[in-house]
Amino acid sequence: MELFHANKQWSTRPDDEKFGSVAELLKATQDYAATAAEADVQWGDLRTEAINGDVRLTGKTNQPAMLTHWSFDQLAKRVGAPAEYLRRLPATLAVQNLNHGLAERETNPHGPAQLLVHQNGDLLVRAVTSDRYARIWNYEVAERLVGLEAYGWVPATPDIRATKENDTALYASDHDMFAFLRNPNLTIEEAGSKGAMYRGVIVENSEVGAAALKLTRFLYREMCGNHIIWGASEVVDFSIRHVGEIREKMRRWEVILTEYANEGTGKDEAQIVAAQRAMIADTKEGVLDKLFGIKGLKLTRKQLDASYDAVDVDQDGDPRTAWGFAQGVTRYSQTLPYADKRNDLDRAAGRVLKIAF
Repeated sequence: MELFHANKQWSTRPDDEKFGSVAELLKATQDYAATAAEADVQWGDLRTEAINGDVRLTGKTNQPAMLTHWSFDQLAKRVGAPAEYLRRLPATLAVQNLNHGLAERETNPHGPAQLLVHQNGDLLVRAVTSDRYARIWNYEVAERLVGLEAYGWVPATPDIRATKENDTALYASDHDMFAFLRNPNLTIEEAGSKGAMYRGVIVENSEVGAAALKLTRFLYREMCGNHIIWGASEVVDFSIRHVGEIREKMRRWEVILTEYANEGTGKDEAQIVAAQRAMIADTKEGVLDKLFGIKGLKLTRKQLDASYDAVDVDQDGDPRTAWGFAQGVTRYSQTLPYADKRNDLDRAAGRVLKIAF
């Protein structure tokens, strides 16, 4: 199957958000954190003002701060106002709506607002979250990636049609970060394939509340010059939302990342060969019947049918085998919009691979 995670980053990010090494990525994320400050502010102490046609946020100090596109959306959502509608209004009308919402919010039992403010000359509000939000800084994630380099992990680069030197899949901004790494020393020979498979990992995070801390691990054959990942299999996501005891959860995330980075390839190769040889049944209906009867898979008949039909025989192999069907489950999971549903299916694909038929 194809993964478009890296392609989306490559095609939309400006050059100043692209980095040639993990060290450069770390330095950039550290710089963003160094000019940022966190503050808990009561909603009743916040108000907006129209200044030179723009909406600015102010507090007790009466020092107006600009809002990013993202933080404006967050503020509007917190007060129950549609951001896109407010953007079409003159600033004087938009602030009336926002201030009304802020006053209404203060009359309810809400905790304080949590602001992330950029301090480099003029003030810039990067995030407006509730006190339930638990921040993991992008540089903290980048630090873990630096540690992987000791085990041979490097930024992934295109295998074909490379567009420029150091065309790596590393990105960061004051909004989020994305890193695609691989270990060129840990290749996996797939029986019947034309070449080796790489072990890859994608790490994502947003320190302003735009996305969860996420790890996606997978095997793949190559990445083209447009950063499309071809021949991906065994795709597994592990995500942590920025709420609650996230530091404890991050330690689990880090353990999974480190274990994956340190694993040898022998186990992967043996599992692939066994799964390719494991015939589930002779027909589609037979495959669906047999798998539906395995309660531990936790797959509905509809999910089984969609997974079977999702198999690309040329890339994935025979859908009647454990290997081919598992690839179909993974392909189907990538079409779903919700991370928890994708994770459930990815885990089910892993269970199919481990079943001896």
